[in-house]
Amino acid sequence: MSLLQVQVLGFVLVVAFIAAFTGHRLAVADGAAAGTAWGWAGLSAAAAVVDLGIVYSALELSKGSPSPARIGATLLGVLCAVAVAVVAYGLAGTTASRGCRWCITATAFSVAMSVFAVMLNLVG
Repeated sequence: MSLLQVQVLGFVLVVAFIAAFTGHRLAVADGAAAGTAWGWAGLSAAAAVVDLGIVYSALELSKGSPSPARIGATLLGVLCAVAVAVVAYGLAGTTASRGCRWCITATAFSVAMSVFAVMLNLVG
């Protein structure tokens, strides 16, 4: 395992921990039960790992340093996923709780990143 892969793995673990903590705190703030709050924490961590794994794969970091074209394509894909997430947040409306709106936003981002990964593999 190269140094870059170890660093990426450490970064993924830190981001997953932060996502789990945030998901748990949002669930508690919404008045969720303990089991539900831990469920949100687990889902948040899993989504963070999946999204960062997609970025890792898109950049082809397992093959070494990414090419400028790969960096540009990945950046474009992430920006499109952010745009989809912002639209989803706006469409969630103000009637949903804060935690629910963020859950919808995170789901939209993860789905957009998954579509990006499929499209990137189809294009080559």
